[in-house]
Amino acid sequence: MHEQEDLMDNAGHSGQESVPALTVSADQDARMAWWREAKVGLFIHWGLYSLQGGFWKGQEVQASYAEHLMLRAQIPVREYEEIAAEFRAERFEARQWARMAKQAGLQYLIYTAKHHDGFAMYDSDVSDYNMVQRTPFGRDPLRELADACREEGVKLCIYYSHSMDWHHPDSQGNIWDYPANIGAYDDVASWIDDEDKRSRYENYLSSFALPQVKELLEKYGPIGLMWFDCGHKLTAEQGTAFVEQVRGVQPDCLVNRRVWMEPYGDYGNSSDNQPHVRVPREDWESIATFNDSWGYKATDHNWKTSVEVLQQMIDVLSQNGNFVINVGPTGDGAFDPKSVELLEQIGAWMQINSDAVYGTRKSPIGKPPWGRSTIKDNTLYLHIFEWPQSGKLVVPGLRNAVLKAYALADTERRALPVHRQNEEDIVIDVPQELMASTIPVFAVDFAGACDASSVSLLYTQDYPNRFDAFDAHIAGSTLRYDTGKKDHDNLVNWKILDDEASWKFRSSGIGHWKVALEYGADEQAAGGSYELSVYSSSTGERVAHILGQIRSTGGWYDFDVVDIGSLSIPHAGEYVLKLGAASLEGDMLMCLKRIVLEPS
Repeated sequence: MHEQEDLMDNAGHSGQESVPALTVSADQDARMAWWREAKVGLFIHWGLYSLQGGFWKGQEVQASYAEHLMLRAQIPVREYEEIAAEFRAERFEARQWARMAKQAGLQYLIYTAKHHDGFAMYDSDVSDYNMVQRTPFGRDPLRELADACREEGVKLCIYYSHSMDWHHPDSQGNIWDYPANIGAYDDVASWIDDEDKRSRYENYLSSFALPQVKELLEKYGPIGLMWFDCGHKLTAEQGTAFVEQVRGVQPDCLVNRRVWMEPYGDYGNSSDNQPHVRVPREDWESIATFNDSWGYKATDHNWKTSVEVLQQMIDVLSQNGNFVINVGPTGDGAFDPKSVELLEQIGAWMQINSDAVYGTRKSPIGKPPWGRSTIKDNTLYLHIFEWPQSGKLVVPGLRNAVLKAYALADTERRALPVHRQNEEDIVIDVPQELMASTIPVFAVDFAGACDASSVSLLYTQDYPNRFDAFDAHIAGSTLRYDTGKKDHDNLVNWKILDDEASWKFRSSGIGHWKVALEYGADEQAAGGSYELSVYSSSTGERVAHILGQIRSTGGWYDFDVVDIGSLSIPHAGEYVLKLGAASLEGDMLMCLKRIVLEPS
């Protein structure tokens, strides 16, 4: 279902089981403190590929990621090297890069010191295949950027492709120049017992990759984190060598999970551009692009809006993650106008709402239908994605006494009317003048240690209640979550009667809801009937039940919303919504995206 190039982002390797655990040092919390406070960062993908903009010899190369140009076009090393002679970077200004990050409210900057193409975008002593010795630019951009970041108060971090190097004769990926090499999509099991491939690859790691990591940590001052990539292409022992190299030079420098796989690294990573995530650990990071490519691609105009980027960022923060947005500068070293525009829009929002970002932690009230929340100390921040037409914002699950509620956009912080609906829920009268604002944020100051419930409240007005596939608890031997990337936030492999998806929710009283399933079903391979039930958590009694037949939607990813009936909840309390197969007539029941309960 996906192009091969997308397999290089450790997709499917973020929740490995039965892997050796690394010992967590006593100073782990101290090392992580700046990162947990920062919350948001800027990724920069800049390299020889940037000058090409996704083209080679006048033809566009079919690659989602422009930085994969050399691999996708299978450009010989000697020809690819010639790009360096044209790399003048006449518009590169390190201070401008650091300042744009700062003005956008992004607290750390990750610079690509070396990507998979093997070209060092800094002054490397290990290899003369670098920015200073091979380009007419002739300067060290990383040295200038390190100085600029310190001046602007932005934490400098470094990306380094440690497992792959398409320029090096003993590394992985380039089999058009070096046919005996490990292929770009070969897994570890395919080469670990091949003495020639293994020994040459270990030579690359020990004589080239590890020394370059060492010099990066020695030459540019304190580094916030080393951001490694494609660690699933290494053995655990090889991944450990990179962790130890970092710790040996800069003990306080963080290491991301992609140095190998779970549970390595100081924090976890999602896959690239993965808006829907099953969070694997407490500390984690999501990375995204403004369009589709990471490196500059002249034809990629599939831009996200600033609202889409901010909503994805806030969703990540609400799940205790950090969020990093990427810019791919052009070959001359400038940020393209659209990226600058989006950074400015993000910066404008951050100027007003940064209190709801920096140093915040996971939402204690789950994922309300109106948006997301974050928390810091004794303040709950409410990020409003969908405005309540009634003007009454129901805040679920907060049991604490509320001291004050106000809009962050209100410089006078005037108190908004608040009343308690029941023991767990409050209602805020929200000002209509903020309705057109870009993701308004309300602060709720409360007394005492946070006492809250993350169980979803079933809303009776203003919003449909969405039970998304990625929020389900799944059971059964075949049912799985899809990749979580765009249009793949569904369940797959619903193949046996024991497969089941369930969600917990809470009702504040008697109510009636219309029910719809959103799913995809292939005409030839799908089929069967489903059973949707609601059970009381306290008694186990089934209080609602719907049976229905799956019909084709045209394809597994041709999602359709199908009304299936209605259900009633008899009284207040906690419940479990369960969906299972009553019968199976095809290869799979369906690809479920969500269940929707609409107040009726």
